[in-house]
Amino acid sequence: MTSASAPSRSLRDEAGLIGKVAVIWIVVLLLVGLLLLDGLSIVLSTFKLSNTAQAAASTAATTYKNLHDETRACAAAEPNLLSDNVPVPENGGWCKIDTATGEATITLRAQASSIVLGRLSFTEDLTKITVKESAQPSSL
Repeated sequence: MTSASAPSRSLRDEAGLIGKVAVIWIVVLLLVGLLLLDGLSIVLSTFKLSNTAQAAASTAATTYKNLHDETRACAAAEPNLLSDNVPVPENGGWCKIDTATGEATITLRAQASSIVLGRLSFTEDLTKITVKESAQPSSL
């Protein structure tokens, strides 16, 4: 009789162990999934901001080539930012024109939305995005 009850007790003990391992794997997979979502958010935000900065730099460079006015060239780049829902930076250093070459440089900063990375103090800087794009005036 003891031989018949011994396998059932052994199976019960292993079933509890399998349940604990399954819970640990689910938690690990959930954390990895959240980190992947945060990483994807950062990459997509960087790509969008870079695309916006490149379009604004191209517009500013072309406008400077036509008007030779730095202020108006930077003002012409603002609608590119607003059309992509990027707020125009408060400081004046976001748009620079090299008067010798006509090259425009746009520097934009944003905060990527995140689930985990933005809430931890040691990973918070990973969600702060800074892009710097330059463009020459078109030759046409």
